[in-house]
Amino acid sequence: MGTMAGGLAIRVKWQKLSTWLPLLVAALITACSGLVLLKVYALQAERRHEAARAELLSQLSVLRARLEYNLTAPLLISRGLVAQIVYHDGMSDADFRRAASLVIRDYDSIRNLTMSRGTVISSVYPEAPNRAALGVDYRTKPDQWPTVQQAITSRKPVVAGPVNLIQGGAALIGRVPVYLPDPAGGESRLFGLISVVIDMPKVFLASGLDARLLPMELALRGRDGLGRSGEMIWGDEAVFLRSPVEMEVTLPDGTWAMAAIPKGGWAASDGQLRVTAGMGAVLFLLTVLASFGWAFHVRRQQRAVRLVAESEERYRALMETAPMAVVVHRDGVILFANTQATRTVRAPAGETLIGRKVLDFVFPDDRADVAARMGAAMADPETVVGGPVRYVARDGRVVECEVITTRVTLDGEPAVLSVVLDVSQRNQAERERERLLESLQRSNEDLQQFAYIASHDLQEPLRNVAGYVQLLGRRYRGRLDKDADDFIAFAVQGTKRMQEMIANLLDYSLLHREDGEPACVDSRGPLDEALADLGAAMDESGAVVEVVGVMPVVLARRVELARIFLNLIGNAIKYRRADTVPRIRIFARRDGLTWVFSVADNGIGMEPAYLDRIFTLFQRLHSRETYDGTGIGLAICRKLVQHNGGRIWAESEPGQGSTFHFSLQAAD
Repeated sequence: MGTMAGGLAIRVKWQKLSTWLPLLVAALITACSGLVLLKVYALQAERRHEAARAELLSQLSVLRARLEYNLTAPLLISRGLVAQIVYHDGMSDADFRRAASLVIRDYDSIRNLTMSRGTVISSVYPEAPNRAALGVDYRTKPDQWPTVQQAITSRKPVVAGPVNLIQGGAALIGRVPVYLPDPAGGESRLFGLISVVIDMPKVFLASGLDARLLPMELALRGRDGLGRSGEMIWGDEAVFLRSPVEMEVTLPDGTWAMAAIPKGGWAASDGQLRVTAGMGAVLFLLTVLASFGWAFHVRRQQRAVRLVAESEERYRALMETAPMAVVVHRDGVILFANTQATRTVRAPAGETLIGRKVLDFVFPDDRADVAARMGAAMADPETVVGGPVRYVARDGRVVECEVITTRVTLDGEPAVLSVVLDVSQRNQAERERERLLESLQRSNEDLQQFAYIASHDLQEPLRNVAGYVQLLGRRYRGRLDKDADDFIAFAVQGTKRMQEMIANLLDYSLLHREDGEPACVDSRGPLDEALADLGAAMDESGAVVEVVGVMPVVLARRVELARIFLNLIGNAIKYRRADTVPRIRIFARRDGLTWVFSVADNGIGMEPAYLDRIFTLFQRLHSRETYDGTGIGLAICRKLVQHNGGRIWAESEPGQGSTFHFSLQAAD
């Protein structure tokens, strides 16, 4: 047995593996082709990227050369002026202007040449547009003094900028310190500085730096010659963060960092690469369709081969595990019977029912009916017949069953399929339930009859006792001592309370005896009837009753609903505060499938701990000297509400009044 189970498990695992094997092969082919295409694309992209970087590097080299020339050439002319100043041991302002006019005319990008004596500007050429700079002390200009001070201290040329000029505009300023030698051979002394102010827009334009015409996105940084660590000079700083081609622009005393990427970024720089990617995607899609198409075709073939075997296995497994007996028979001979069928007839373990006659197991009185059903099923394939059948088990017990019979085809020939459900326990439970219901109904009727008879039979002797006690009170009042009068009064009051309690108990026991079924009732009608009955009590107490909103239509018994309102409103009037006008609010709200009615008052209220006790028979929270009554009114309300399919509850606080709620089913 264990070997068979192991073999079956291995076969099931192999079937599952063979089902998924074509898909696994297709997935492997797809993955391999995808990896190959990705590798080819990556190599192509790398090659194209390197070619694009090389081309961009070549273009950037040309721009750098132009920019270096247009920046360096104007800066070098200052050295000729320095040489003249040193040679002549100084220079007048007029000589400086003449010399400057000679050298500046060949350079359109030079805005002006400036000479300072010490740190004070003494001469500038051309003078007319730059007159505002004359007499300015560099030390008073925080934006220019650091580079001036650096040039004086280092005794080397310093390139500053771009900076904001005193006379307006922005430019690059080359500052060359001028030191005159000491004739006595001592330390040279500072004469001043020669400053060359270069118009940056003209330099950029002459170098070809026009964002609209450039085939690239270009950015420059390195203010004051600080290279990549300097501030931005031209372009978008984000270019430096997008893997650019970079070069350094060399200045006389520093560098600028130049970065460039193709317009639109590297991804948009190569249309041929996009074509390659599109062709690769198409090829990959064709590979996916071909491989998975083959896989699904193989799976369909495998599934078609497997369906026949699985269908039989599923059918047998379903039949063997079904909680109902399943029997297939032809000409009254059993061809198939599941495990539950052998259990139904209590056959011994290992015994088969195949080959036995069906009617051998049928109770003799039911055999004719079963034979007729079998004949009807065989005559018409569309006929499904069913009904109760009694079977005789192997141990002699009678098994009550429900049987459904129809015609099926087995091995190409018609046969009868019978589905048998053992209902012996269900029928026994149903009979027991009916017996218990009958017993309970008799008990309830006996209890109601007892309560009615007891209450009714107690009335007569109690009336006799009450009559004689009252007669004693009238005849002997004042003739005996005071205690006797009190005792007689107590006896009279006790008999009256007993009569009232017996009457209420009789009323309670007679509830629902002839009440009919709930019907659609407009709750405003029973409410108005209750208010009319309480008219005298309302007039006496001065109670104000307010009905809020529209009263709904509910499923209830009209008389019982009126009595519920009567008891609840009567209690609200009875348990009022002595110093307050009774005010009673009645309203209803929808809660799902029910309506919840509320009767709220401003009376004496009660402790929340007592809210469950007040609906119990004969429960009172106050003495009879304070409030009269027998304590049965709320018990009657609860019984009436429950009889109409609802529930009742209360909310209250001492001195704050009470609100009684009860629910009834909505009519819609």
